[in-house]
Amino acid sequence: MKNKLVALFLLLSLTVAKQVRADEGMWPLFLIQQLQDSMQARGLQLTADDIYNINKACIKDAVVRLMSKQNRMFCTGEIISQQGLFLTNHHCGYGAIQELSTPADNILANGFWAKNQSEERPANFNIGLLSKVEDVTAMIVTDSVAGITDEAARTKAIAAMTKSVTSKLKEGLGAEKDFWAIEIVAFWAGNKYLAMYYNVFQDIRLVGTPPENIGKFGGETDNWMWPRHTCDISIFRIYADGNNKAAKYSKDNKPFAPKYFFPINIQGPQENSYAMIMGYPGRTQRYTYSEGIKFYSDTERPKRVKVRRDILDIYEEYMHADPTIKLMYADKFAGLSNYWKKFMGEADALKKLSIYDRRKDEENKFSAWVKNGHQAKYGDVINLYDKAYTDVKKYGLYSVYLQDGISNSQPMAMALGMSKLEGLLKDKAKAEDAKKEAAEMAKDLDTDFHEYYDPIEKKVLATVLKHLVEDLDHTYLPADLISMSEKHKGNYTAFAEELWKKSIFVNKDKLGKFLSSPSLKTLQKDPIYKIANGYMSVVSEKLQPEITRINSELSKANRLFQAGVMEMNPNRLFTPDANGTMRLTYGRVLPYKGKDAVSFKEFTTSRGVIEKYTPGDIEFDAPTRLIDMMKKKDFGQYADKDGELHTCFLTDNDITGGNSGSPVINGKGELIGTAFDGNWEAIASDFAFEPQFQRTICVDVRYTLFILDKFGGAGHLLNEMKIIR
Repeated sequence: MKNKLVALFLLLSLTVAKQVRADEGMWPLFLIQQLQDSMQARGLQLTADDIYNINKACIKDAVVRLMSKQNRMFCTGEIISQQGLFLTNHHCGYGAIQELSTPADNILANGFWAKNQSEERPANFNIGLLSKVEDVTAMIVTDSVAGITDEAARTKAIAAMTKSVTSKLKEGLGAEKDFWAIEIVAFWAGNKYLAMYYNVFQDIRLVGTPPENIGKFGGETDNWMWPRHTCDISIFRIYADGNNKAAKYSKDNKPFAPKYFFPINIQGPQENSYAMIMGYPGRTQRYTYSEGIKFYSDTERPKRVKVRRDILDIYEEYMHADPTIKLMYADKFAGLSNYWKKFMGEADALKKLSIYDRRKDEENKFSAWVKNGHQAKYGDVINLYDKAYTDVKKYGLYSVYLQDGISNSQPMAMALGMSKLEGLLKDKAKAEDAKKEAAEMAKDLDTDFHEYYDPIEKKVLATVLKHLVEDLDHTYLPADLISMSEKHKGNYTAFAEELWKKSIFVNKDKLGKFLSSPSLKTLQKDPIYKIANGYMSVVSEKLQPEITRINSELSKANRLFQAGVMEMNPNRLFTPDANGTMRLTYGRVLPYKGKDAVSFKEFTTSRGVIEKYTPGDIEFDAPTRLIDMMKKKDFGQYADKDGELHTCFLTDNDITGGNSGSPVINGKGELIGTAFDGNWEAIASDFAFEPQFQRTICVDVRYTLFILDKFGGAGHLLNEMKIIR
């Protein structure tokens, strides 16, 4: 049963203009002609056409978009051989590696390197290659749409046109359309719409991964921190059919021959040398309105941190005690903990960096400009934002607890996935459809309960119930939740225990029995179903009109504001917020000063691995053979000229989540590293670019090849690569 939860609210952020340097921003590729001079002044030895050109092979053809089987983007990778070999982060491949692991063959813990292509293992994700970008603004914002004055109606019309145009464009692809994804994406708050065409390859295979205690060395302690010594890499291969076209998995498929792949430079980056990153940053809220900053820093982020931390504590209790449970929950823990730490840092940094005050100053300048002859067009913008964010403070937490609470309780999440079945069961004429739907859900039961341990899930359920009852206004909570919590008088363990005894969603056998003969009465009286769907129903019915209005106000103000600031500053080049599309960011390899009397070098070495190494520790253990090799300085051709093995390095590139696994490229277009993290001092970079602190943490490609070749014994893979020595 695939849980397809749709976020209840989409609280759009306000974008506020500010002076931007040419090298600040995650730049869409269609703008790089305007950036060429600036990039070349920094050290780029290529032209813009060498980087992005839809009519010839170029660097963008070697940048891959990692996507789920439903084509949802989650990471980036780079092709490094003519046989479709691509490199990404260990944490990007983590889920696939875990799925391929068993207690008897735990490749997550032990590592894996295929000796030949026949040993490569199918991975459960797709990749997309960007083929072309098409401006479809005129097709989306037609005269009839542009003439709609009611914002909610306009938003609905835009959505309908987007769906219609996407369908039309995909039909134009003909027989190969199943191997293409077309996404129409808004830029500059809906002032421009572009269609992104991705050729989707579905046969992806794991080639190699280091042991987890190398690929995740440092764990949560080092996450978002510098200095770093993690070899956060995994390697996969793209397969295609006999005509080199995208295809479903088949043993007869052949390695994909790409249009372009990255040569690998092992001379090593130097301080102040040019560094460029291309990839797929997810979402930024770089110019959030001042009152939005206050909501995130004072309320929204702290609540997310607390809910996630309570769940993580439960995971850790059992994972530390049992290696089997550690493997079972490894992916869940990694996903939950990564953003727990990010949210915690953001809440603190948003205040320390005085972002609210800076935004307010920018908004005041805009208001002054509006009053000077632009009132008719832009006069309502600030009032719209103030009103909208006043209401966001009232209603905004309900989406937080849906996403970070209910969705992280597996029984509750599965219950939410039953709404379609309930609708079919209510209609006697659709009894056969209901049976078919239940049968399809039953096929997924093994997957649903593959990462499921009763004691953990029972405690998580109790924790989620506690947060719902104690943190939210009861006006918008289901009556069953309130009455049952009152019955147990604050004893959430007992509350969860009662649900566990009575619900069909806590056990594979119970749920399987129900799905084999689905009953409307059984479903509707199930206590977990009543609470989970009651939450969704009550919030939807009571709050949906308010949320629609809030989103409409934010959408209108956001679109007008973007247009206004560009009109106000006609000579500035504005980069739009990241939106899951390919972006380029360029800068230099640089050290930084973190705080008073604390300065950081721009690279780390294997000495740091040895210094941090703690045998048996869950975060800082490492293979003894690796430590021995490092102590002997058995680095081969991967040693730097200083005789050390450099492990990671810093650049001042501008990235965010989704950029994980992105290629780090020198001025000649050669691969020098793989991006995998940001630094703590700039953890609020989704909201503001901080040039003094902004750093991207990268795995040095020499450390990658050292682990692959000297440690992993997969040196045969180097024969596929173009190594620049």
